[in-house]
Amino acid sequence: MAYRYDDEERSYTPAKLKTDRSMWKLMILSVLTLGIYTVLFFIPFSFDLDKVAPKRDGSKTMNYLLAFILSLFTFSIVMTVWHYQIAVRVEEALQQCGIDYDFGTGTFWGWFFWGSFILVGPFVYFHKLCKAMNLLCAHYNEQNAAKKR
Repeated sequence: MAYRYDDEERSYTPAKLKTDRSMWKLMILSVLTLGIYTVLFFIPFSFDLDKVAPKRDGSKTMNYLLAFILSLFTFSIVMTVWHYQIAVRVEEALQQCGIDYDFGTGTFWGWFFWGSFILVGPFVYFHKLCKAMNLLCAHYNEQNAAKKR
């Protein structure tokens, strides 16, 4: 867990999770950096998801870099499975936190998988994924702030 030093309280407090993820930033910077930003976006994303998602069986999210490398040899099958598992975990976390936002496996299949045939589907999926993760991280930050008081 990341900590930051709080000068006012002279103690270490848990760092706040990022709540400003954006599909547009992801897409534009991924194109400009030839895909490097995608890796830099999803590695901390998966760490944050491990913090906010319910602990089902003690498993963690597969490292995005490993999934990316394996997908090169499996014609992106591993990456598709990775995104499906992300959708499942985000959906469970939204339900557990009581956040009313429509995201889950239906979004994955409808927009990420089948929507890729009309080219705009993945953009909608990544927008919804970023928004869902921002909501979860904001909820997590609020919970930690409440515990701190």
